[in-house]
Amino acid sequence: MPEQRQSLTIQQAIDLGVQHHNAGDLTKAEGIYKQILQSDPDQPVALHLLGVIAHQVGKNDTAVDLITKALTVKPDYAEAHYSLGNALKELGKPEDAAASYHKALAIKSDYAVAHSNLGVALQDLGKPEDAVASYHKALAIKPDYADAHNNLGVALQDLGKLEDAVASYRKALALKPDLAEAHNNLGHVLGQLDRPTEAFTCHRRAISLNPQNDLFYAHFEACLVTASFASVDDNLYQDLLHLLERPVVRPSYVIRSIISALRHHPDFSRIVEGISFNQQDSEIPYRDIAGQLSTIPLFLRILELSPISDLEIERMLTVLRCAMLAETIERKTEEKVFPFSAALALQCFINEYVFPETEEEKEAVEHLQEKIATLVEKGRPVPPSYVVALGAYRPLFEFPWAEKLSQREWENNITGVIKQQISEPLEERALRDRIPSITSIQNAISQSVREQYEENPYPRWIETSLTYESRSLGAVLTGSPLFFDLGDYTSPESPDILIAGCGTGQHPVCIASRFSNARLLAVDLSLNSLAYAERKARELGFSNIEYVQGDILELGKIERQFDLIASVGSLPTLGDPLAGWRILVNLLRPGGLMNIGLYSEIGRQDIIAGRSLIAEKGYSTSPEDIRRCRQDIIAMAEDGDNEMAKICNRYDFFSLSECRDLLFHVQEHRFTLPQIDEALQSLHLKFLGFEMEDRRTLSKFRESHPDRDCLTSLSLWHEFELDNPDKLPGYPFWCQKS
Repeated sequence: MPEQRQSLTIQQAIDLGVQHHNAGDLTKAEGIYKQILQSDPDQPVALHLLGVIAHQVGKNDTAVDLITKALTVKPDYAEAHYSLGNALKELGKPEDAAASYHKALAIKSDYAVAHSNLGVALQDLGKPEDAVASYHKALAIKPDYADAHNNLGVALQDLGKLEDAVASYRKALALKPDLAEAHNNLGHVLGQLDRPTEAFTCHRRAISLNPQNDLFYAHFEACLVTASFASVDDNLYQDLLHLLERPVVRPSYVIRSIISALRHHPDFSRIVEGISFNQQDSEIPYRDIAGQLSTIPLFLRILELSPISDLEIERMLTVLRCAMLAETIERKTEEKVFPFSAALALQCFINEYVFPETEEEKEAVEHLQEKIATLVEKGRPVPPSYVVALGAYRPLFEFPWAEKLSQREWENNITGVIKQQISEPLEERALRDRIPSITSIQNAISQSVREQYEENPYPRWIETSLTYESRSLGAVLTGSPLFFDLGDYTSPESPDILIAGCGTGQHPVCIASRFSNARLLAVDLSLNSLAYAERKARELGFSNIEYVQGDILELGKIERQFDLIASVGSLPTLGDPLAGWRILVNLLRPGGLMNIGLYSEIGRQDIIAGRSLIAEKGYSTSPEDIRRCRQDIIAMAEDGDNEMAKICNRYDFFSLSECRDLLFHVQEHRFTLPQIDEALQSLHLKFLGFEMEDRRTLSKFRESHPDRDCLTSLSLWHEFELDNPDKLPGYPFWCQKS
């Protein structure tokens, strides 16, 4: 009888703990479960529920330990097997999670949520067909299970059954209208179906329901890449501002859609329409226009973050810059213009002064910098208008008085210009001297490429798209949306990754955010690029990236092995790309992975035409000649030249270093898919598949090739490219060492 009273007391305590648990008071619930375990350390329900709390607060290793102990006491505890599966899934162990869900279902076959979560684990294992079967079992038990309808939609989407996925998401939302994940997923699939207006509405709804979910913002960004707005609502500009502040968003990808939205802003549209490229600066009321633009935060923000890839806005900014200079020289500047003026100076530094300038402007700029030099030398105040006007034409750090200027006290918008144009470049100079070299640079072409990137580090990025959740190599490549077949591949706990040709560091930080517990060696020819990369990595808090100078052609001497080697866009700049590729393969461990980016011969016909124009007219790689070449290309595009128009539509056309890389590169090799297929065979590499930013290309391919095995057929992709020459401007793909 006393044992019965004690059991009853424990049950009452468990009930009380569950009551607090369900109410969201995890602290009280945890305290009660621990009290139970003090009197009965093997009480399985308390162990299980304490493990559930550990899982809920992200302590999944602890959760596994507690729940495993509960199952040792009570092996037929279906709910504990289910909870163990949840914790294992969060630890990136989908195979173990699936095994736990199967055990739960063997005990309790009508366990709908276990069927649904088993489906999620199967998707993570790259088995979407099996996942669909699990979701159908869950829904047969519980037809109104909104989450299972949503998960079914994800699996169907992964199988390329996009319309069926839409139907599943809509069922989920009919049952649960505020299911943010379903709104997000529906938006994602509608984007793949090229229904951007509907997709946009879904993504905004998802973000309004869960404004801190970076996955939602990543999908929202993907939706915006090709979006064009027919109208806007009052909250859109604020939503787009929030989007730009998320770490998963690369501003350059959404600039054009944001400008499309801004064209519906009354003041902005009036200014754009009112400024003609041929107007004289004396005809432009700069103080009025800049004052109005200073009240549009979204426009100021995109000026600060990325080159503006829109010719009409570029012309507007070119005219306004000239008008700003004239008013500055005449000492007519008012404080109300400073937000826009400073943002314009930031924009010009980011695009590396790609805007054309007249001889009169050059003379005025020289006069202005002499004025500043005199004022600094005499220790007198320098008008902020002088600083931003000069910073809109020349990088301030190049002047001998720059450091003295940075040591002064500045207010408001000017501090951003001083930081970007003086403090940060001076920091890079200091970092440059500390970057080690791990190889010599003997090859003549490598030396020429190094000189190009010392002059023009590429690209000058401000923010980039970091991955919202880091995972193991295997989990990323075998999971959604890639589903690559890696055979019996086992992910290393702490992968060694080589970035061969890291440029200014955008790719390394993206890789570092994508793969968990990774150690990166990032190699480049250019010290100036590496210094920029080091500064940005420190700014973003990455301490697991080692930046070194070296030549891919010499890396065979470093006697190191890697689990993953990424070389995106660097092999085509070598004198012998295949020789460089072979060197990298030799640095790869057996079964190791490669992320490669090569240029398409078919998809770069516009670049071939542009390079022919440069050769014909004899342009040099000087900034002045690059600017003149750009203006000629723009004029030819406006006269109806289709290939020149395609160049003008490329993002890389809108900054000096990127334009030089795009059109003036000292070395460019292009490939066809049959050539790549032959190279892969000779290097004993297995083609795993493409990873494309624009998922619509993949969707279009699968319309005629629905079988998943077709995705790894380069001969079928070659046929596709011949029929769709603009769909593959480059070849971003993954492969695996045999």
